[in-house]
Amino acid sequence: MRFAACVLVVALAACGDSLSPEEQAERDREAVAMVEEANAVEPAINEVVPEPILYPDIERHDIYGASCAYAPGTNLGARVIARQADAFMKVDGEIIRFAADPGARELPYGTRSLYNGREYSLRLEIAGEGVQTGEEVMEYEGTVSLRDRYDRVIYTGTGAAQCGV
Repeated sequence: MRFAACVLVVALAACGDSLSPEEQAERDREAVAMVEEANAVEPAINEVVPEPILYPDIERHDIYGASCAYAPGTNLGARVIARQADAFMKVDGEIIRFAADPGARELPYGTRSLYNGREYSLRLEIAGEGVQTGEEVMEYEGTVSLRDRYDRVIYTGTGAAQCGV
């Protein structure tokens, strides 16, 4: 669609009577402005609802070791599992892997506050000192924000974040 509009603008600019160099330059500027405006339009926001990461997903993708599991809301099913080097989220039945941003703020168990993927970026927050809920498990108030490639929030949730080995 944008390509067709660009071709039409260029074709129309080429038609007509002979123009002075100043008039041609003005038409060219207008055509460039129209193309830039058409290309600047962002697509509609596509909200995402992450699914629980189940034990078969953990086995299949080898998601073991020290981590923080975020379960927004009152649901006990983890929507995000973050580790030192990567994090995982399940969307539309597929596990998405994110790489840790080494410059991001460090959270418990070596996890990070920012993880990046091909289509999305994942931001994690932990509030408070946490409460020990197991021998090597701490529970915090956690927030998950998923952003699209235009840095727009397409999912956010707050709830339990369990961190441990």
